[in-house]
Amino acid sequence: MPAGRLVKTILSLLPGGFKARLFKLATRISAFCGCQIQYNVYRLPFNIIMKTSSYPNPNEAQALRIVESFRGVEAPRLIDYVEASDMTYVLMTRINGVCAADIWESLTPSDKDKIVAELRMRLNDLQEQTKNRHPAMSSAMETPIRDPRIPWLWEDDPRIIYSSREFFEQVWLGLDFPRHADTLRPAILPLVERQDVDIVFCHGDILPKNIMLPGGLEMWRSGSAGPLVLIDWEYAGWMPSSWEALKATWLTFEIEEDEDGWYGMMKEVFPQDAAVLEADWLWRSTSGIPIV
Repeated sequence: MPAGRLVKTILSLLPGGFKARLFKLATRISAFCGCQIQYNVYRLPFNIIMKTSSYPNPNEAQALRIVESFRGVEAPRLIDYVEASDMTYVLMTRINGVCAADIWESLTPSDKDKIVAELRMRLNDLQEQTKNRHPAMSSAMETPIRDPRIPWLWEDDPRIIYSSREFFEQVWLGLDFPRHADTLRPAILPLVERQDVDIVFCHGDILPKNIMLPGGLEMWRSGSAGPLVLIDWEYAGWMPSSWEALKATWLTFEIEEDEDGWYGMMKEVFPQDAAVLEADWLWRSTSGIPIV
């Protein structure tokens, strides 16, 4: 039996309160031993990762449960999720490899082409297997959307959304402002009013920091360690299919300078969403509404 599965079996026999104390102790020992990877991510024995949060955050755990049932989508395996009074813990399998963000400057054009090809294949697989399996736009937990790209939705009126038009009206605010009547509104409104929008399960945070190349760069290049793996499913949920492209590019600030970089790569990963990406950049550069 793999170590992760054995740990999962043992933990399933323990009461939640005891597990919370055990996990808290494990994070302290990990930090003391120099195994704290990030401020809230800890490496543990048996090839396990512990991710903590100061507020209840079951969405990533639920997303990992959902993704585990899909073929062709590589992600960590959930081992356990526990909520305590002051902290929540997500225990998952560790991906042995290197984060793309950490070696970005070492990647060759061929490496980036390979990332594009693998992302396009994996995300297409995910969307095809989840297309229209869910009637509404929500988190993986089927609760109101909480996402930093549209923070006002959670802050002002958290809710589950049943219309793609209503969703995109929240993405591109201000189309009814008089100053946008002849510019943004006619350019973006046709995309807001589209009816042929598929609801799919989205990772919701495709960025270099969330892409793991298994086995390290050389092994991944050779294909001997398997395809890339997507980590950090915290913002996953049931969304319009173009949301994946919007979130993958939302931190790009100069698209002209980034045409040969990440933004250009995402245009290749999501060729079907070219019009949406153009509309989003127009809105971001002219609406006057900040998102970061």
